[in-house]
Amino acid sequence: MHGRIFDVKCTECGNVEFDRSSPICEALRGTEELVEQNVIDPEIGLDQLPKCKKCGGLARPGVVWFEEMPLHLDLIDELVEKADLCIVVGTSSTVYPAAGYASAVRNNGGKVAVFNLERSAGDHRADFLFLGPCEELLPRALSLAS
Repeated sequence: MHGRIFDVKCTECGNVEFDRSSPICEALRGTEELVEQNVIDPEIGLDQLPKCKKCGGLARPGVVWFEEMPLHLDLIDELVEKADLCIVVGTSSTVYPAAGYASAVRNNGGKVAVFNLERSAGDHRADFLFLGPCEELLPRALSLAS
């Protein structure tokens, strides 16, 4: 729905390639340190940013940004219709269409488990509510950790 951070998408031709390089280009090396120093918007020239390997256009992360249409909505709707369990992890449950999936699963007879640090707008849809660090609670609930 929101894409994959390791997909690199061309802003010109739309080509998408999987790339786990870190950093994705040399100009972005060390930007984590700049953020820690409160240099939020470092000056990086367009010619130094990632380029599409197919056409040379400017490349970006293959994720959905605000006001962009989520991906694979038809497939997600099909899966939600069939689901007997919806696991909601780390969200305020206020942004649609995703915020409506728990209700849809519940309306179809399924159960809803919510994992969040604190209470959220979607708690009333939960059959199971787990409050605390998701990285600890989720593995325990799924019997993946003791």
